[in-house]
Amino acid sequence: MRLPFMAAVWLAATPALAQDPAGAEDPSATTLETLTVRPEPEEVVDLYRFRNPIEVEPGTFERSWREPTSLEQLGKNGGIVPVLAGLAAKGIQAGARKIPGWKEPRQAVVARPPPLDEAQTARALRLHEAGE
Repeated sequence: MRLPFMAAVWLAATPALAQDPAGAEDPSATTLETLTVRPEPEEVVDLYRFRNPIEVEPGTFERSWREPTSLEQLGKNGGIVPVLAGLAAKGIQAGARKIPGWKEPRQAVVARPPPLDEAQTARALRLHEAGE
């Protein structure tokens, strides 16, 4: 049963094989120039294209508003555990400041000595005036 079917397919394909070879040129045929097809360029959306000409002073809400930490920033800071530990430390610090008698730690201001002594300062001034 397969043999007659394959013979029929072979006979149907034989005329396709008997066509003219591809190398034979027809003198009446014309060759068109090469055409390059490219897709339409996608429109790039610039989110910062519009600049509002009106400048508004920040109000109470804008001054006290803080954007929540993004997941990307959370990952860059080591994950949720260090962030929560920092928030807990801030809460403890804020609570400790409410304890009666709490004083902020202060350090006395001490001026550092000049980097050059008097002889070195006089030498540097002489060299500067001499242009060296």
